[in-house]
Amino acid sequence: MQRHFRITRFAAINRLIETLLAGRETITILDVGGRAEYWNMLAPQLREKVHVTLLNYGDELALFSEHVAAGLRFTNVAGNACNMPQYADGSFDLVHSNSVVEHVGSYANMFDFANEIRRVGKAYYVQTPNYWFPIDPHSASPFLHWLPDPIPRMRFYVGVTRRVDERGAAMRLDGTKMIGRIFFGALFPDAVHTSERLALVFVSSLIAARGA
Repeated sequence: MQRHFRITRFAAINRLIETLLAGRETITILDVGGRAEYWNMLAPQLREKVHVTLLNYGDELALFSEHVAAGLRFTNVAGNACNMPQYADGSFDLVHSNSVVEHVGSYANMFDFANEIRRVGKAYYVQTPNYWFPIDPHSASPFLHWLPDPIPRMRFYVGVTRRVDERGAAMRLDGTKMIGRIFFGALFPDAVHTSERLALVFVSSLIAARGA
């Protein structure tokens, strides 16, 4: 299901990139918290027209830089998307973020993250899982993210997650704070907001996009 949504979502990203390329030869993209292999879904005719800067932790950049499709151009930068003083306002034609804002820690960090995306990008595209979707996408377990903290911390195999000790479970929980539509709208007030639905009933993902 996640793969289906990811492919469908990237079709919209391809269309956005095509719009930004109108009358231009190339554009620059900042992918905050991104991985190189994710961009293998970029349409082949667009690969030589974009340059993607991947901003992530150093170990993530090293781990996911293999198996990249031909024609893709990347710059890897180790950094923190909640604070990007190295980039001036409007430095990138597009800032992209896929399932990252829920992992930056506190709600204050989420505002810092959103403000930096809005600042350095002339356009942006941000996606996050919806808190009110009944299946937790991080563990593939129903209702787990709705339960009080002590229950998700318990040291069991749950869904697709690995068994960890108490400290690891607490860190995982602190680093995953799913949000709903109202708070997402507060983070990105200047965006056009859309959503992905399952069976026309459940909103599985929230999407905010701002054109150039």
